[in-house]
Amino acid sequence: MNADASVRHMARAPEWTQRIGRSREFWLLLINAGAIILLSALRPDTFFSWLNFKAVLGLMSYDLLLALAMTTVLIVRGLDLSVGSVLALTSVVIALLLQQGFPVFPSVAGGFVVAMLCGALNGVFVAKLGILPFLVTLAMLSAARGVATVLTTGQYISFPAAPYWFSTFARSEIGITVAGGYYGIPYLLLITLTVTVLYGILLSRWVPLRQLFFVGENPEAAKLAGLRVDRLIISAYLISAAFVFLAAVLMTSANRIGYANYGITAELRALAAAVIGGASLFGGSGSVLGTFLAVLLLAFIGNGFVLLGGDPNWQQATFGAVLILAVALDAIRTRRERG
Repeated sequence: MNADASVRHMARAPEWTQRIGRSREFWLLLINAGAIILLSALRPDTFFSWLNFKAVLGLMSYDLLLALAMTTVLIVRGLDLSVGSVLALTSVVIALLLQQGFPVFPSVAGGFVVAMLCGALNGVFVAKLGILPFLVTLAMLSAARGVATVLTTGQYISFPAAPYWFSTFARSEIGITVAGGYYGIPYLLLITLTVTVLYGILLSRWVPLRQLFFVGENPEAAKLAGLRVDRLIISAYLISAAFVFLAAVLMTSANRIGYANYGITAELRALAAAVIGGASLFGGSGSVLGTFLAVLLLAFIGNGFVLLGGDPNWQQATFGAVLILAVALDAIRTRRERG
């Protein structure tokens, strides 16, 4: 390398350092590492057990799917407060159909139709009628939860006649033996991670999904550029509903019941994870990797309360405080970026 090339290389180094320092994913990775170090120091006997890690990763699978749903609508300046309620309604419909003796695939298809209908209604009311996403999805939150409660009268819906494979596949594991130790990886986790990776690739490289960011950054400019903004917003809500549907199928299989109270307060955790991960309430930004790291951080916080015997009420309060902090930081960041 000659002298001029060396100078140019040295000049570029600070730019790379600054870019890493500005990366939301980089800081989330450091915070997660800090959480791991802290919990391992406080409870070294239980935190580093595979059983504990499996429990953390398994439980975060549902929150990750709902957080991806929330991230998608936030990208287009939307909001979906109904993810938890639609999850419950979808689960109830699947369980009721199975209980009535319908085969698995028609029952799951029925749940898919319900979830897509909820997503389509959210998208149409927001995109076509111009109603605030907060009001639309708040109404859907109440309606979906109410219908699920009416259908079940608040009871668990079991389906003992359903095929054994459906009642067990989300709980089943792939066993791996390493250094004489057995490690079981749940299908639930593998399915969720596979979907997350595929969606991350599509969101960053597939043009139709990349257009969601243009809509969120400036809807008027997107219209002038020839993008069908209304259709893209509706598509974002349909994608959100698809993630909710998948979470409902996995939860119904894992718990072997449908229940109207599934997903209570899940929308708050999903919103917190999405905003912490880099999505903005003002649209135009979002990261699948960032959302994953934020969900992982919230899972470690919850796991810390369990391992240390903390009060569950304080755990909920902590999540609320994290959400307030994330929203405040997002508002400050957006104000600086937009002048």
